[in-house]
Amino acid sequence: MPVRSKKKWTPNSRGLYSRNIGQIEKKNGKTLPQRFYLGKDLTEAKLRNMRLEQLWQCIEIEHEKFGWPLLWNDLTLMIGMEISKGIYQIVVPRGSNHADAYARYINRLQNAFPMVSFIPEADEATTHQQGTEQARSVAMSSIRKRVAETRSGMEEKLLRSGGLTTNEIYAGEETLHEAFDSYLEEIKAIDVIPGTDTVTDGGNSKIRTVKRLKERQENVALSSLHTFDSVQAMINIWRSRPPVKNSHPPKAITKTTAQNHISELVRFLRWLNRTAFFEWRKPDNFDELETRVKETPQERKEKHNHTQVETYDINELKLLNEYATPIERLLLLLGLNCAFGAAEQGRLTLGDIHFNQQHPHAGLLKFESTPDDSFIFMGRPKTGVYGEWMLWKQTVDVIRWGRERREKLGDATSSAILLVTTRGTPMFNQTESGNRGQSFNRRWSSLTQRIQKDYHGFPNFSFGKLRKTAGNLVRQVSGGEVAGVFLCHGSPVKSDDLIDFYTNRPFAKVFDALKVLEEKLQPMFDAAPDLFSTQRFGEVKKQKRILELHDQGKTIRDIAAEVGLSKTTVHRHIQDLTQ
Repeated sequence: MPVRSKKKWTPNSRGLYSRNIGQIEKKNGKTLPQRFYLGKDLTEAKLRNMRLEQLWQCIEIEHEKFGWPLLWNDLTLMIGMEISKGIYQIVVPRGSNHADAYARYINRLQNAFPMVSFIPEADEATTHQQGTEQARSVAMSSIRKRVAETRSGMEEKLLRSGGLTTNEIYAGEETLHEAFDSYLEEIKAIDVIPGTDTVTDGGNSKIRTVKRLKERQENVALSSLHTFDSVQAMINIWRSRPPVKNSHPPKAITKTTAQNHISELVRFLRWLNRTAFFEWRKPDNFDELETRVKETPQERKEKHNHTQVETYDINELKLLNEYATPIERLLLLLGLNCAFGAAEQGRLTLGDIHFNQQHPHAGLLKFESTPDDSFIFMGRPKTGVYGEWMLWKQTVDVIRWGRERREKLGDATSSAILLVTTRGTPMFNQTESGNRGQSFNRRWSSLTQRIQKDYHGFPNFSFGKLRKTAGNLVRQVSGGEVAGVFLCHGSPVKSDDLIDFYTNRPFAKVFDALKVLEEKLQPMFDAAPDLFSTQRFGEVKKQKRILELHDQGKTIRDIAAEVGLSKTTVHRHIQDLTQ
């Protein structure tokens, strides 16, 4: 039954426009026209009417195809009523459906009634997405199986006749993004902490990189990547260093980032070549792919600049130590004394720390050690390389404070992590999405911002620049070889052979370098004579000025006026600073 056009639009006594569209069967079995009220705005009423007519036309099509009754049923009437209210996004309840069934149901509704949008319930969006992926995976698998069954005979003939190449034959209709998704699952299954299903930091780094590769690469059929040039084109995207996502103004990704993406892309392609899940095979001359990343003129110029690595100078280190809270000072000194980044500090256990003892292999090292020495012995998590560090006096004092803090939280065994929150959870952790937590960066940023309030030119360096500063300082006093040992670069040391262990890694030279460096950094240590002061941290410059004015006999009113603080705040600072 075609929809008749209404010549006049006249509102009823309540100001509502209405329209009779289609038929509905009443409880008594009679069939009557269905009336829809379309609101008081004529323009909007016409728009709603148009969508209702489109909906009824869909019902007419289903009637002609399948012989279904030409009537509104519960589902279509519900959709029509929503349209009459101006609601064009319809929430579909999940009920007891499994994720894939729920996704298929929403997709069927969308295909049947395209004049509106069907969306999952607010708390079922993730379920819908997972179900869509599952349903698509099953569907694609079924298609591939059917294609493989029907084409095998023809492929064999074409291969013999030279009509297709081997790569084209075995590529099928699999897509690049499907391959990336399978590779991600491989990483999640393999790169885990032994005995758990927790993905390692390295694994999470790979996952983030692969997801960015997938974002930047067009989803093409794997069959289109059978030539050397097509694979080289994928790599060239990263060799040319695309802009950082959402950067304003646009800037190219760093050379290191580009190199990391190219390395992961090549690993992915090698995996794709050998896996049984996909039939893609690498093209001829694959090992001759050009992977060198391009540099900007400015980067080439900076290679010849003696300050190409950003590091803190002694005056900046003084301010960091002066403004730091005890926990921040612990991060600072572990970073400088041992070149520890977030991963090393976050995994440091109480058993790695050795206070007031002679080095157990001082004779083998040909190093003069006393019972007053303190050390940290541990392997660097990223490389597995073993390292040893002799601790400075101020480092020992701050670590003792940190150890007492940790012991108060209980369960302070030798395997207990030193750096934890006040609730006892590790400061170095993973988020639910698998990304590295930002506790260290947040604390470092907080310290930097407090200093910048008083010293506007203070550099806004990341926490990682502390490790670079430490390595640079050791290199200045002892050279590159010792700096490499200090930073735990190179191949892991074999810990089962003491001769190799200590002859391969000149730890004695590292200890000597640290002694020299302790003297060199004395101004930094002097900037914080009271490591655990109860003063309020931040605005140290103002606190110094308050103390100076107080010593000069100025009144609290006069001091408050000069430093720009309230009298109550000034009084509190004086109490803290003079107690």
